[in-house]
Amino acid sequence: MSSNQSVNARAVVPPVIRPTPLSEGGETISWMRIIPIWIFSAVLHAIMVFLFLAVTGFLSVLGEPASAGASEPVAINTLVEEPVKEVDLTNPDIGIDPEVPLNYDTSRIDKVSIPGEINPTQAVGIADAAAGPALNIPPPPGSGFGQGGGLPQEVFGKAPAIGLVGGAGGFKYVPGGFGGRSGATREQMALQGGGNKESEAAVALALEWLALHQSNDGRWSLDNFHHHAHDKLGPGARQFTCNCTGQGQKNDIAATAFGLLPFLAAGQTHRPSGGKDGQRDYSKNVENGLKYLMSKQGRDGDFGGGMYAHGLATIAMCEAFGMTSDPTVKHSAQRALDFVIYAQHEPSGGWRYAPKQSGDTSVVGWQVMALKSGQMAGLSVPTPTLRGADKWLDSVMDKKTFGYSYLVGRPPTPTMTAVGLLCRQYLGWSPRKQELIKGVETLTNNPPGKLNNMYYYYYATQVMHHLGGEPWEAWNLGTGGKPGMRDWLIARQDKGTDPKHPHHRGSWSPAGDAHGSQGGRLMITSLAVLTLEVYYRHLPLYRRDLGGNKEMNE
Repeated sequence: MSSNQSVNARAVVPPVIRPTPLSEGGETISWMRIIPIWIFSAVLHAIMVFLFLAVTGFLSVLGEPASAGASEPVAINTLVEEPVKEVDLTNPDIGIDPEVPLNYDTSRIDKVSIPGEINPTQAVGIADAAAGPALNIPPPPGSGFGQGGGLPQEVFGKAPAIGLVGGAGGFKYVPGGFGGRSGATREQMALQGGGNKESEAAVALALEWLALHQSNDGRWSLDNFHHHAHDKLGPGARQFTCNCTGQGQKNDIAATAFGLLPFLAAGQTHRPSGGKDGQRDYSKNVENGLKYLMSKQGRDGDFGGGMYAHGLATIAMCEAFGMTSDPTVKHSAQRALDFVIYAQHEPSGGWRYAPKQSGDTSVVGWQVMALKSGQMAGLSVPTPTLRGADKWLDSVMDKKTFGYSYLVGRPPTPTMTAVGLLCRQYLGWSPRKQELIKGVETLTNNPPGKLNNMYYYYYATQVMHHLGGEPWEAWNLGTGGKPGMRDWLIARQDKGTDPKHPHHRGSWSPAGDAHGSQGGRLMITSLAVLTLEVYYRHLPLYRRDLGGNKEMNE
């Protein structure tokens, strides 16, 4: 190896590093200088570790990883309590879930759909098709006052009716209401309730007679109806004086109400029906009659003619509103009700011929029916007024027979008993109430044909119809070989066979009737046809199966 190579080899040899002892040459390093450094270092590292942990925890709360090199984050499930759901105490529906409505959202599906305009008077089904078996379908659960039903309305009036709207748009399916007067429903109720084709034909004849004896200004007359006769129905009819007999007293307000009520009971209103399918359209007759009454009504609501006539006119006006919801008719009907309320004799609770007079049961009957007609139409009727009527009825009720008298202290009569019992039914008496059952014995002891009193039969027939069952069947169809109310009335209707009086056709004679001289042929005819319309004029007050036609029930 050359000297140069030897030098280079020595040049790359790394120096030897020797550790310096803590004590060299016998000299000792001071500990007081090193310990503070250690303490400072330890504190500094502790602060750094604390800050690291704090930052890591904060990021974990935010759901972010602590560092890029950290492992997959661990999911933290936090239990959050659902808010407590408050119960809706205003929901009147009864069920498991109060938010689920009771009405099912189900479309109506028919096997056959026929295009064209809806005719509310037409029977359901295909014209001239074979008739199916008659069915009685019980009301569904929750209707009426049964389980699941609506709450009873304590405040009378202001549309307390519970039920559906049908018919002409204003019909209300409420006990005693007007819901049976529409076309198909009317037909079904007539047949199932005890009517027949003959009774409906008698109704048609009576409506024709009434229309032919209406004055051109819209009124009917008890005493001068023969001066308002017409040779035909509809436009172009000639007015003349016929030779019809049986004139009564003068009271055009009462007469016009008696003329209107049978048309309204048959579902005829002032809204045109079109006269389709053979149905005669009497809407103009009804419209003219209503206009006449409204033209005679004072600012206080009184129609004039005394409380007897006012009560009748109020019934007609309330029914017309209840069937159409016409706001013009509503205004007149409510004012008429307000006058009835004002005219009540508060000490006795009754009504008589003039406002504030102590009552008699005959006038009370018409006022109670006016108030109830208004209530069923959704108009305002205060509770104290109806309670006052109950007070009057208590004062004229016999405590042994539970019959009713005309005035306080007088003996009961069949006619006033019929009036009183119908008022009691509409004022809330149960069909199981012993006073009602006992009182009905007076009516069963005076069956159709025994009395010549159409006023009595008008009220008694309604009482028995609402009561239903065997008493109603016996009353309507007869028993022991004697005719019932239906056939007795049909047989007594004038058929126009008398060549001297052909214009009597469709009416009932007032001759011999207990009230014939006062009301005349017009009132007796009106009461008779209303009695034949009892099957559908008012829905039954009590929940029951319709019975009264043995042929359909067998």
